[in-house]
Amino acid sequence: MQIVSREDIETITIVINEFIVANEVNSKESIPIEFLKYLRKVNMKIEDGILFNELCDSIEKKLIKND
Repeated sequence: MQIVSREDIETITIVINEFIVANEVNSKESIPIEFLKYLRKVNMKIEDGILFNELCDSIEKKLIKND
């Protein structure tokens, strides 16, 4: 399992974009759960809770911007 940290910005960007393309998120409340499922599926882990919350916020902003 690959542990992703704040320094892995390239990996984070790729994972976020793949998640947005691969998953249909029904509500902003389901983003964290679906993102965790996706990370588990691609064998990655984010141990930093603050980073995880920031990534979920970033995903939400990208999804709102695309609507």
